[in-house]
Amino acid sequence: MNPNYQSENPLKTFLQTLLVLGLVFMLTFLMNGCASKPLEKTHTIERLVTYKADSLKVTVVNQAVLDSLFIKVSKVKTVKPECDSITQMTLDQLLMQLNSKKKSGDNAMGIYYDTIKKMIVGWQKMAKTQNEKSAINKITNTVAIENEKVQVPVKYIPIWIKILAVLGGVTLGVLVWRVAKVWV
Repeated sequence: MNPNYQSENPLKTFLQTLLVLGLVFMLTFLMNGCASKPLEKTHTIERLVTYKADSLKVTVVNQAVLDSLFIKVSKVKTVKPECDSITQMTLDQLLMQLNSKKKSGDNAMGIYYDTIKKMIVGWQKMAKTQNEKSAINKITNTVAIENEKVQVPVKYIPIWIKILAVLGGVTLGVLVWRVAKVWV
């Protein structure tokens, strides 16, 4: 055997080399089109939401009230003047019985007959009042957490394609070596 092996048909060797290159090209195409395996990542988004508070307070104060009512009682005059004094005395006795007084806390009221001034006196004392209206808005802080899943594709190449790629590379290397031996 001759170490300088020469192919009888260089066209046949060229076609074989072209066939091997085509197979390697198809294998590369297959590896590029492999499905990618998604990898899931989780992103957490935190937001701080602040609500502010306002307060409003209105106070209405009414001062104390002291009220009086005076009713003047006139002298009694009848048709018979001798009956006037008896009727006046009876009326005065009845009006002297008019004496009432009520008290609740700082509030008080009463009615009586003043014999000297000859009048009915009604009085009322109302204490000071205070009304408060308030509106309060509070401050609250809340943290809103949102989890969002994001799928990131990762290239996945099966092991059998890797084995075929290595075999194709070895075959290509052998063919290049053989062609180089023929031409040199």
